[in-house]
Amino acid sequence: MRVFLTAMLLASLLYILPPPNEARADFQSGLDAYQSGDYKTAYSEFLTSAEKGDPHAQHMLGFVYANGRGAAIDPVKTVTWWTRAARQGFAPAQYTLGTLYQKGLGVNRDTKTALRWIGRAADAGYAEAQYALGIIHATGRDKPVDLASAYMWLGLAATSRGLEQRAYWGDVDKHLSPAQRLQADELKKNWDQ
Repeated sequence: MRVFLTAMLLASLLYILPPPNEARADFQSGLDAYQSGDYKTAYSEFLTSAEKGDPHAQHMLGFVYANGRGAAIDPVKTVTWWTRAARQGFAPAQYTLGTLYQKGLGVNRDTKTALRWIGRAADAGYAEAQYALGIIHATGRDKPVDLASAYMWLGLAATSRGLEQRAYWGDVDKHLSPAQRLQADELKKNWDQ
């Protein structure tokens, strides 16, 4: 679980934007401390900012509890803080929470809830979630195979990361019928609006 959560943390750090107002200083101090390995200080700063309602700090506090860096590992607190951040529309937390439900890590496995959270993050433009949703649609994991949707989400993920779309299409492109390609184009057009 730690390797999975560490990879998610690194992806989330790339997405983090500074929080607004007075929580910004607490969050930035916490992030600086976390990145330098001072986890006790990071925990304290994140907690202060998280309690003020900052979703960035709430998300990072979830990682503190998930990895036991600065506080004891606590799956309940991990899920609680990620849920608070996700409910505020913070896409990295939505994605992280969705993957917990998808894998049954710290929560009961619930594919419907997983897809809802991952979908919200994907709709917000979060590339990790877009890619995951593309793979879910392509493989039929947790929902029926839908190559048109897979094609669209994988293309959006590539675009969000500044890559050529075909970088993620791979085998999906080879299996798409002309009708599915038109459907994918229509889905993307509707998503862009």
